[in-house]
Amino acid sequence: MDVLLRGGPGDGQAVPGGGEIVVWQACLYEITSEFEHWHGRDLRVYRHRGDCCEPYGRGAQDRCE
Repeated sequence: MDVLLRGGPGDGQAVPGGGEIVVWQACLYEITSEFEHWHGRDLRVYRHRGDCCEPYGRGAQDRCE
């Protein structure tokens, strides 16, 4: 199943995933109740969790990767 990322560096990317959290390039995206129509499909939206991303100096030490 593909999901749609919103916010952060992965904004607008459709990636394979599911569950409560999706990891994209050391950034976490959390599930929402939203769906968006994207290239003919309705995809679940996952929102960026800004406190857990490489640009903020965080990563493996916080189990964010």
